[in-house]
Amino acid sequence: DKGISRLITQLQDQLINHGYVTSRVLVPPQDLRTQTLKLVMIPGNIRHIRYTPDSGHYIQRITPFPAREGKLLDLRDIEQGLENLQRFPTVRAEMNIVPAAQPGESDIVLDWRQSRHWRIATYLDDTGSKSTGRYQGGLTFFLDNPLALSDLFYLSEGRDIHSSAGKGSQNDTLYYSLPFGYWMASVTASHYDYTQTIAGLNQAIQYRGKSQNLAVQLSRVLHRNADQKTGLNGEIYRRASRNFIDNTEIDVQRRETAGWKLGLSHHHFIGSATLDTKVTYQQGMRWFGAQPAPEEYRNEGTALPKITQFSATLSGPLTLFSQPFSYQTQYLRQISASPLTPQDRFSIGGRWTVRGFDGELTLSADRGWYSRNELDWQTPLKGQSLYLAIDYGEVGGRGSDALLGKHLAGSALGWRGNLKKVSYDLFVGVPLSKPAGFQTSPVTAGFNLYWQY
Repeated sequence: DKGISRLITQLQDQLINHGYVTSRVLVPPQDLRTQTLKLVMIPGNIRHIRYTPDSGHYIQRITPFPAREGKLLDLRDIEQGLENLQRFPTVRAEMNIVPAAQPGESDIVLDWRQSRHWRIATYLDDTGSKSTGRYQGGLTFFLDNPLALSDLFYLSEGRDIHSSAGKGSQNDTLYYSLPFGYWMASVTASHYDYTQTIAGLNQAIQYRGKSQNLAVQLSRVLHRNADQKTGLNGEIYRRASRNFIDNTEIDVQRRETAGWKLGLSHHHFIGSATLDTKVTYQQGMRWFGAQPAPEEYRNEGTALPKITQFSATLSGPLTLFSQPFSYQTQYLRQISASPLTPQDRFSIGGRWTVRGFDGELTLSADRGWYSRNELDWQTPLKGQSLYLAIDYGEVGGRGSDALLGKHLAGSALGWRGNLKKVSYDLFVGVPLSKPAGFQTSPVTAGFNLYWQY
């Protein structure tokens, strides 16, 4: 009897681990003298999926929820559905599984509420360049669940702030995404303009550029359980850019490129730590009117790149000197067997790659990698933290021999936090190691301010 009970417990645990939390394994009455053990599994099916009377009504259940009435109840389907339903800070969704009248049947009862259908956000930072405007600001308008499909739409516009005449930048982005079960479709369109003034021999010359990008993405969750999630995503893109001198286009700098990307991502909880990994392959194509790159005629680059990128991020909490800390280490590597244009090359030096540098000058080549490492102290002040960052990066491959050097190392000390609806990040950084002759500020300070309602 103990052996049979242990077997039933193990089988039941396996069902639960796979998400079949309402399915049951039973031992029917039988004569064990036949030396044959018979087991019966009662599948746990979904009778109805319904909302509580207090739930909001502006939601369609079928599209975002992969679970279906009459099908086997799988907790992973419900988790995915809840993830789709509560994509926004304006939405709260909860789920309960309640027994139905028939054995093995259950109802999924959802409590879904949306406080409002819109959000606005604004930002101010100093991420721009000296030539096009250091200070940048912008406004984003969000529509949460506009078609009652857990979909998202936003329009964002940004520009330089308080720049002098003859230089500036402006960017606009449109985005829409729609989940359906384990799938997610999205489209992103963006436009960027910049103007800078260059000293000429006899007079100042105005240099202006503009670019447009369009990307359509489709992703799917391949597998998920209590500890991990694996996904596959694909993208088709088109990019175009043009440059002008005093309103006269520079024909040799016109670019029109297109291609596709395919990526595999994995999210894994390892104890209290979290590991995120991703590998992406990019292939340029002659689609949508794409043209050869000017560098192709000299074999110095191609509009048909073959690029592979790998990234990994490990983060988690820890305790030092009886104080709460957290850590994060990020690694990114790019490899390419084809010669790349400046738009596709790997660059380091700046707040998004190797901190401690002002970003006015970077190291760029076909291949490279960097590691960003951060230790964060959760101060006694609620929502406020002090962090120390040390980063290192290298570039290599074609084009690297002509550079001043191939590596950069830098550090930053910063303070980040939240005050009501405002989040902020203030930091100061210094270079730790750089090639001789590499020009950058000895001390770089920066800030990011973000407000959302």
